[in-house]
Amino acid sequence: MDKLSFDEYFRNFHFVDCAVRSRSIIYLLGRQEYELEEGDSDPDESEVVKRLTNLILDWPEEKRYGYADLTGFRIINIEVSEVPKPHAVAVDYKAQVYARGSGYDQVETQVPFDDETGPQRGGIGKLRRIDGYVYGVGGRRSVCRREGPNHWVPLWDKSLPLPKVKRKVDENDYGFDDIHGFSANDLYAVGGEGDVWHYDGKRWKQIPFPSHMDLYNVCCGGDGQVYIGGRSGAVFRGRENRWEKIHDGGLSLRLEDMEWYQDRVWCTNDYGVWTIKDGKFEDAGLPLAIGNCAGHLAVGDGVMVLAGMYGAAMYDGQEWQMLVDLIELYRRYGK
Repeated sequence: MDKLSFDEYFRNFHFVDCAVRSRSIIYLLGRQEYELEEGDSDPDESEVVKRLTNLILDWPEEKRYGYADLTGFRIINIEVSEVPKPHAVAVDYKAQVYARGSGYDQVETQVPFDDETGPQRGGIGKLRRIDGYVYGVGGRRSVCRREGPNHWVPLWDKSLPLPKVKRKVDENDYGFDDIHGFSANDLYAVGGEGDVWHYDGKRWKQIPFPSHMDLYNVCCGGDGQVYIGGRSGAVFRGRENRWEKIHDGGLSLRLEDMEWYQDRVWCTNDYGVWTIKDGKFEDAGLPLAIGNCAGHLAVGDGVMVLAGMYGAAMYDGQEWQMLVDLIELYRRYGK
């Protein structure tokens, strides 16, 4: 990457999420870095610029990048919707929505959380793609599916009651942290203190779970098993009413993302990348430059993307390709 491209697209940003539209079109979500003067306090999150950059890998370098800066957005996630045509969807915790790609480049109406089905739910803390649709989950067991531009459908009803808050926290923060599924009629949502639910396409059912620890991640694997990540990187494996702990945790940070790719689960946080195969939780053993991209994972069209504080890389199942090496770019072109 030349200095002009680095300065225009990536300088003063690090990556906080990623998404795969195809093996040649990748989305990277950047968060603006800032320096505080002595005595200054951190800015409100809505004042920090988020940048959604698209990489078209089979285009010439000078035409490869495009971006949109999002202002007024808070903690934000991105995912790719395939409906009605492939494009990126970004949603923050306050349910603000932005769409980009395939002719879309617009801020949409916010995700609705109060309707005739019941009381108001919470914000959006996580997006996942299931059967081509984008699903969102968040506070107070909120669950919704994006049917198209400006069209979100709530997936809660009387079978999914509001949670009973057992500790002194903001009630809006007590809900689901992740969702995944084998299909639209076989979904798992997790969060809270051992709060696990299953959706069969018609109604929700709470799943008996063998722990009351905080849960943050869920991944429905290609081996037919469901993997759930908890506090300090603990991992459970099972389905329906049968669960076993396969990793005790012991990590300094919880896992941020869990994705099934090829024949195993891949896991990451800001400090590393791990895999789970045959019940064994192991370090992924990545080259140093690739491991520096730890933070977030996305899978699609036969490839996996890793993006974090220091860069982004893509894996095609055989070899890794560095997409943006922020450490090398700052070394080459300076701060």
